[in-house]
Amino acid sequence: VAAERHPGPPIATQVLPFHQLDRTVIEGSTAIVFLDAACDADAIRRTGTRIRSILDLPMIRVGGDADPGSIGLPADVSAEVLLATLRGLAHRVPEIRRLQAEIDATTHVAEGVRAEIASIDEELRAASMVQREFLPREMPEIDGARVAALWRPAGYVSGDIFDAFRIDHDRIGLFLADAVGHGVPAALMTMLMCRSLPTRELLADGSHRVRPPGEALAALNAFMVARQGRQARFATAAYVIYDVRRRLASIASAGHPPVLHLPPPGSSKATREIGSTGGLLGVFPDAEFDVTEVELAPEEAIVVHSDGFEQAFPDATNDPATSNLPNERYRAIIDEAGRSRDPDTMIARVRSRLDDHDGSLHQTDDLTMICLRAGTPAASKRRMRGHRDRGRSTPSPVS
Repeated sequence: VAAERHPGPPIATQVLPFHQLDRTVIEGSTAIVFLDAACDADAIRRTGTRIRSILDLPMIRVGGDADPGSIGLPADVSAEVLLATLRGLAHRVPEIRRLQAEIDATTHVAEGVRAEIASIDEELRAASMVQREFLPREMPEIDGARVAALWRPAGYVSGDIFDAFRIDHDRIGLFLADAVGHGVPAALMTMLMCRSLPTRELLADGSHRVRPPGEALAALNAFMVARQGRQARFATAAYVIYDVRRRLASIASAGHPPVLHLPPPGSSKATREIGSTGGLLGVFPDAEFDVTEVELAPEEAIVVHSDGFEQAFPDATNDPATSNLPNERYRAIIDEAGRSRDPDTMIARVRSRLDDHDGSLHQTDDLTMICLRAGTPAASKRRMRGHRDRGRSTPSPVS
């Protein structure tokens, strides 16, 4: 029975078999009443599903059980009760349809937002892959001096970036930059910095000169200042050149956390800090950066890290007022991990401590660490022996 819309009370005007309830009838009705609903419950259920797919109409099942999509009335219901029920349904239909229209509009907006979020997610994943391509694929090793690194973004991309590279036969370069801010702008800035660090200078005679760390940072700073747009971008950085033959680390830094000088494993010496030798990059065009030289005894280490470690290990008391404040708990963890002679093992231990502490899944800042461990005298002797052997090799005949 289809109850048609009109100004007066709803009146049952059509009695139709199930198969004649087409879209025209459904869209022109205020409510649908199923008579003798107990006779064919499955057919009514299928018909109700089809009706709801066209229009969300109120449905009454006379003589059948109610379900979430309809109202159930007894088989002997009086005409008065049925009429009152229909009037009540007719009264609420406009409001229901208004709400349904709002739901449909909201659903449409939500689908658009979901599509936009999916697109942004895909772009961020692509940006993450591009940034990882800027990281070194292999760590340099010369004369037993080995390097290991940890790089852990807080999100898709990182405002930190590092590089570890072999400058020549005797020297290894370590570079770490930390842009002020987070997200894609910071990531783009650090990638540009990493590729713009001038490690060498071409001389008039065609040869190359290795630029000292302070000079390289000054040139990078001038490059950044000259390319500042309307929104200034700043960064901290540290650049270390380790001369394996002289066992000398030359260190320059720009507003960066202190570089750590770790004693050899088993030593009673304390870890030493090498503080910043200049201000932030990207501020003053003529900024200068001093160089600190540190001689590394066999198996001593240099650790360069970003400031994210100051909040990487929160207060164990779980006090909301202090848990996220910067602290130096990471220093004890680095000292403990530094007992290993292998820089890869040291980095693995730091990574394990990061994974184990509470809140590790909600990292607040990007984390980067580079460790260089000096070689032993035995490694130096093997290297020198290799040079002598190559010098004694039989020369190739000249035709």
